[in-house]
Amino acid sequence: MEGTPVHKTARLGYAAIALSLTVGAAAAGEAAAPDAAAGDPQAILKAFFAEQDAARRARLAAQFGAVAPKAWDDVKAMLHACAPRRDLAPGRHTFQTPGGDGIPPVNYTLRVPQGYKPNAPKGWPLIVSTHGTGGTGEKAVAFFEHQLGPDVETYLIAGPDAPQSGVYEATRLTIEYPLHVLADVRRRANVDSDRTVLGGYSRGGYTTWGTILFSPGEWAGAVPMASWPGTEAGSDGAIFYLQNVLNLAIQAHWGQNDIMPGQTEGINTLSREAAAELKRLGAARFEGIEYAGQGHGLKLGSDTIRTFIETARRDPFPAECKLIFHRLYQGRAYYVRATAAAKEEFDFRQRRVLRIASKEDLAKAKRAMWHREGFEITARMPPGKNLIAVFMRNLKGVDVALPAERLDFSRPIQITLGGRTASAAKRDLDWAELLETARQTYDFERLIGGRVTLPVQSR
Repeated sequence: MEGTPVHKTARLGYAAIALSLTVGAAAAGEAAAPDAAAGDPQAILKAFFAEQDAARRARLAAQFGAVAPKAWDDVKAMLHACAPRRDLAPGRHTFQTPGGDGIPPVNYTLRVPQGYKPNAPKGWPLIVSTHGTGGTGEKAVAFFEHQLGPDVETYLIAGPDAPQSGVYEATRLTIEYPLHVLADVRRRANVDSDRTVLGGYSRGGYTTWGTILFSPGEWAGAVPMASWPGTEAGSDGAIFYLQNVLNLAIQAHWGQNDIMPGQTEGINTLSREAAAELKRLGAARFEGIEYAGQGHGLKLGSDTIRTFIETARRDPFPAECKLIFHRLYQGRAYYVRATAAAKEEFDFRQRRVLRIASKEDLAKAKRAMWHREGFEITARMPPGKNLIAVFMRNLKGVDVALPAERLDFSRPIQITLGGRTASAAKRDLDWAELLETARQTYDFERLIGGRVTLPVQSR
């Protein structure tokens, strides 16, 4: 594959997919001197990205903190400008992600727009396009080229080749591979992570739903088409996990007649059910579009899709977020990540006896069981309070990322767990944590000023 370097898989805090940096800009064998760039924040940052020794990077991070720009937007701009990347000519490129966490390498096509600059102080918005049954990443790129029309040169577009063929199944592979592609594109191209949209049609729409339900904090928006929120829970679970995406902009498209002959339940009915549930939950950023008289082959409103993508923005640190899940790896609630379970993961394949009187009662009984057996995180960060309140169920450990922009590190930061204070100490902003997270994730719009592990272990 073109330009495919060898990466090492790394794991750092909350990051959905953290991969070690391959430094293409540093001269071979050249070691960065920790004090060589003293006083020049850009030179220090470039040395930090190039340095392979963790202890030296820590010293460089401290140097950067002493001379860093005062405005966070300027810090982000400097990260975009100083991160080492190879230039990419406009047009199509083919790449492959490194495998890891049980996900094999994924081939994908990346379309680079005219006017792209690898070290511009502002990144480019990105669309990750997942294809339908029998499709390819190349065709997925072409699909969004058509939808974007005159706006196409505004965006990077990545189209992965799905690593699993045939009928969609909600497995770790099918819902995680878009995250691996996102992580790989971020380090190859200059991406604005607050303007990253995931979208797909039919099987690609199911992939879109499955991915965003358990990684909402990675995306600015999602465009699932001709699909419904399918998970391990099946059709009775179409509405079960929707509380997870209340902070995410979603524009869902389906046909009025998208149902198999002779069936009473289909993409149309389940999409309506999901739309009604999101309305009930108060999802202000959800838009459901039903195409009258159409089935599975939709004549999409490209103008509507273009407007949605242009306006979608991520809030990486919402004031409140909730996440319910049944696999520990799925526990990514924006700035809180599950690290340890207090019970075994729920097995959807195991047969169970439920006493019910009707089909409707069966669906309710299943949801009650899934709720009882699931893991749950609720996190609140009320504006101006310098507080992060965490509630967790069926878990015994979480990692809390402290947002550099949202918290005042000159005052004590209160962290509560289950309503009780777990920490109320004053913490210096940890520049080493901030820059290491940026170096490993290349998500320069999400700056982490420190981390806290809960529950706090007794000494």
